[in-house]
Amino acid sequence: MKYFTYLAISIMAIAVISLFYIKKPDGQTWLSASSISSESQQIKEKMVALSSNTLDQAVQGVKQAGDKIASSISDEPMPESTTSSSKIFKWQDETGQWHFSDTPNPHAKSIEVKLDPKDITVIAAEDTSILNTSPSTNTMSAAPEGISILNPDSVKKLFNDAENVKDKLEKRNKEINNLSAL
Repeated sequence: MKYFTYLAISIMAIAVISLFYIKKPDGQTWLSASSISSESQQIKEKMVALSSNTLDQAVQGVKQAGDKIASSISDEPMPESTTSSSKIFKWQDETGQWHFSDTPNPHAKSIEVKLDPKDITVIAAEDTSILNTSPSTNTMSAAPEGISILNPDSVKKLFNDAENVKDKLEKRNKEINNLSAL
């Protein structure tokens, strides 16, 4: 396998090198240093053009995002060119419930809703401090008195007791099997 690999690499190297000596019908060689450098220069120019276009697009996107953020923070209305073209429609179903969507309902009369950012109310999150306290009154109803399912030491003791009971049952089963074998 090792010799086959050397042979394959040697054949490929000879084939590439021969392209510098073998001539086309017009008398030019298939490969030359000048053709390789001109091709690499063209590829480099294409890559630079692509990267600069991508960079320009990224800069434009960042600028638009910054304008949107700045206008949402300030009280001034956003210019029409920077506002989102999305619309909100509402319609009422047979049961009287209102529905909101970004597309009008084809089966019902939809009303376009215009939102004013000043009318939007942001509600603070609920107080979650109660989740950080450890309840002392919650105990497992089937557990012995004074053992809480939320206390890690109590849970560890329950598991140890269960292991002890399991060991005792296994010992008794072995004793019963030994007695029945006699």
